[in-house]
Amino acid sequence: MNKSLPYVTAALLCEKVLREKDESLTLVRIVDRVQYRLEVGPGNPPLPADLKPVIPLQGLVSIKSGPVTGDHIIKIFIQKPGSDRKEVFEQPVTFLGGDHGQNIILNIGFVVESDGLYWLDVVFDEDLLTRIPVMITPMPPGPTGQTSSPTKSPLAVQS
Repeated sequence: MNKSLPYVTAALLCEKVLREKDESLTLVRIVDRVQYRLEVGPGNPPLPADLKPVIPLQGLVSIKSGPVTGDHIIKIFIQKPGSDRKEVFEQPVTFLGGDHGQNIILNIGFVVESDGLYWLDVVFDEDLLTRIPVMITPMPPGPTGQTSSPTKSPLAVQS
């Protein structure tokens, strides 16, 4: 017998999630690719080898009850390139059925230990609901040894 699961209406990473006064959400710069700089800024030396870049992002997981009612647990696991997945978030939720749901806003600091594809797994009780990918790579240097982006931010977000 198949177990009933709630419906995922959104599962994504972005630069910022704004919760408005009327409880509606505004998403700023949805991302699935991020490039970070190896230098602190133009004309500055590269980051020390033991300092790992941290990429701050927010995530939104929006779920509707559908056929599901009662108390449950939502968990988020992260899987870094070439490593096992690790639980990074857990929240109890109560579903009332139908169009009732939950919006979970995540604040995530990706510590870049290795470049490549990172996955966030959204788990309902013990069942995988969906996976959110993000590709993290260094920004290539420009022709003069400077980074290729004129901005002063340590990361560049691409969609």
